[in-house]
Amino acid sequence: MIRWLILIPFALLIAIGASGTFFLIASIVDPVMRLLTGDTLFMGFWSLIDAVFAADDPGPVVADAFLTVGRIMFTLLIFPPLLVAIVSEVLGMRSLLWHTLATGMLTAAVPWILRGQARIATAEELHISFVLGLTGAVAGLVYWAIIGGREPRRREPTEPMSSGS
Repeated sequence: MIRWLILIPFALLIAIGASGTFFLIASIVDPVMRLLTGDTLFMGFWSLIDAVFAADDPGPVVADAFLTVGRIMFTLLIFPPLLVAIVSEVLGMRSLLWHTLATGMLTAAVPWILRGQARIATAEELHISFVLGLTGAVAGLVYWAIIGGREPRRREPTEPMSSGS
């Protein structure tokens, strides 16, 4: 019971923080990610400023901007590790390979699932999916490390000692 109430939420919180930190570092270090996030943040910031100054009441505009950023962060950083953690705990799958691959592949697939159309990917899109996959793999690795990795060992019942025969 303590596992469900304390350990799993704590592990998810730390795993999401670690994957967010990895994504931030990748967005600064990786040239493709730096270009994508830099352009997105630059255009998003100036679009927000224009919308705030154009509106009579900027409160809803700012609230919508924060809501949108929260949805994006939930979709990319929180939902994949949460779903994999729930599935793994229900099915009892606790291997390192399962956690890293499932979380990484789900995180990498999120943009493709949300796009909803089939087309050939560009090299930049594949690169971004690879970085997202690594981001998810970091979350899976950290979660696995905190929850203890393997299935707890079960003790076999000991046979009672016979009293002299």
